[in-house]
Amino acid sequence: MRLLYFSPVPAASYAQRPHFMARAWLERGIESVCWVEPYPSRLPHWHDMRRRPSANQGEAFDSRVQVLRVPALPVEPLPGGSRLNHWLLWRPVWRTLSEFTAAGPAVLGIGKPCRLALDALSRLPADFSFYDAMDDFPEFHRGISRRSVARLEAQIATGVDLVVASSTALAEKFSNHGCDVERVLNAYPMREVPPHKVRRDPQPQPIVGYIGCLGPWFDWPLVLELAGQLPDVCFELIGPCAVSPPRSRPVNVHLRPACGREEAVAHASRFATGLIPFRRNRLTAGVDPIKYYEYRALGLSALSTRFGEMSARSGERGLFFLNPGEGHAPIVRAAMEYQSSPAEVATFRRENCWQARFNGARLFRVMEPRSRRAA
Repeated sequence: MRLLYFSPVPAASYAQRPHFMARAWLERGIESVCWVEPYPSRLPHWHDMRRRPSANQGEAFDSRVQVLRVPALPVEPLPGGSRLNHWLLWRPVWRTLSEFTAAGPAVLGIGKPCRLALDALSRLPADFSFYDAMDDFPEFHRGISRRSVARLEAQIATGVDLVVASSTALAEKFSNHGCDVERVLNAYPMREVPPHKVRRDPQPQPIVGYIGCLGPWFDWPLVLELAGQLPDVCFELIGPCAVSPPRSRPVNVHLRPACGREEAVAHASRFATGLIPFRRNRLTAGVDPIKYYEYRALGLSALSTRFGEMSARSGERGLFFLNPGEGHAPIVRAAMEYQSSPAEVATFRRENCWQARFNGARLFRVMEPRSRRAA
């Protein structure tokens, strides 16, 4: 059996949920994967011209994964836009997709709602199909692009055999539309995490660190407020800037470029606590941030706003919330002073690895013998 997978992120990007989804299928016996790279499915923005391409943050991927790049004009939301791409650019792509699924039994996985994926769902043979909703994709867009993505997502979600949702809010969204939904939260590749070391000596200037994209969901006013209240603390923000950061920043706020996983872990080893300063809005309502699992797996406490899946984690050890209207300095200092025990870290790693998430998931039942599926 083969997996045709329409990914929302490039294969060469920092390993995320789609990478571990593909690996989980391979571990369960999928012969090969055709990883369809994302193409522009929204209208271009003026700031796209100013955005610098990120350095390749990718890691070695399985040799059984074939990466298929899709050339496309950024016109999909316009009437006739996808037909134009089909006519001008997608005939070789469609030939590859058809040959891949015709070579044997196939699973069709969709991680990004787009026209090419919807066409594959309706026209190509598949023994099983799923939509992996790792974000509330329409909320990334506005105007005609948002309406286009929402329409495509609804058609895909109601057309597949199973919707896999990465958060409670996303599971409720698709359940309310009558879809068969399985909630599978995010996790972290615990096999790649170094042994936990208990912090011994206090740092001369403690670091509150953030690793990830700095997009529209990143709460810059909150971070600047924290930096102003805690001038003796260094705020280190590591990752690509999808929006321009404030020009005027306190001297204790430092930006670092995006990096690979090993370098990110090395940076995090210097942190006193890990920061998740996300705004609370319709986009973040469906988010289960992987960086939470990364921080806690490394033995760090997590300092977060209340949004999405994080809101359901009140009372968890090592998690501290930044609440509106409250003084933040005492909470930040409590988070920096928190020490995770070796047993606590070991339990967290065991319960929140990708293997634990995917074990027993209905998503993979198609790989079981028919007798077991019927039981």
